[in-house]
Amino acid sequence: MVCFSQKNDLPKKALRFNIGESTHGTGDLKGISFGTAYTHYLKKKLSLEYHFKGTIHDDQDRYLLYVNGSLEQDGSVRTTTAGFQIGSLIRYSPLRTSNHEFTLAAGPYGRYESSSLGSNGYAARFPSPASPIPRILIEFDHSFPQRIYNIGYMAELSYSYTFKKQLFVGVNAAFQNDTNGDAITHLGFMIGKRF
Repeated sequence: MVCFSQKNDLPKKALRFNIGESTHGTGDLKGISFGTAYTHYLKKKLSLEYHFKGTIHDDQDRYLLYVNGSLEQDGSVRTTTAGFQIGSLIRYSPLRTSNHEFTLAAGPYGRYESSSLGSNGYAARFPSPASPIPRILIEFDHSFPQRIYNIGYMAELSYSYTFKKQLFVGVNAAFQNDTNGDAITHLGFMIGKRF
């Protein structure tokens, strides 16, 4: 009888960078997400991740005023919401070999966010036809602060392929929600190194 012992020589740490498309709220604000993460493997299939991520989303509602057939004023409302966060994820990898890794992850984060959008929206008022100075007026209603801090949770799925024993590329998809009610999605690419 011959017995073989298989040594687990998979890397114990990883560092990655990711970037991708993102939506904010009900999906009406589109933008990008980006970040970096450090992973420490506790066991072959169990690891902890510590990350720093950011998002930038923007949109506009167009309000154009034409006088006698020509554009008199572009009163469009342009909004930007951006934030950054730090957090950690508990990661479980049901598939982890020297080349392939599929991971399910979840965990908490803290987030700082700033938004130019009125917290209770805004109203657009068009001038009357008899107005001597035709101008669109925008009335904002800011009942909440522009800058907010909140905590939330994130869930993520990812797949990566390792080549040259240490470098990897992959894709990931994530959903997060926080105490401000901000739902953010992410779908993107990642590149990194295992060591």
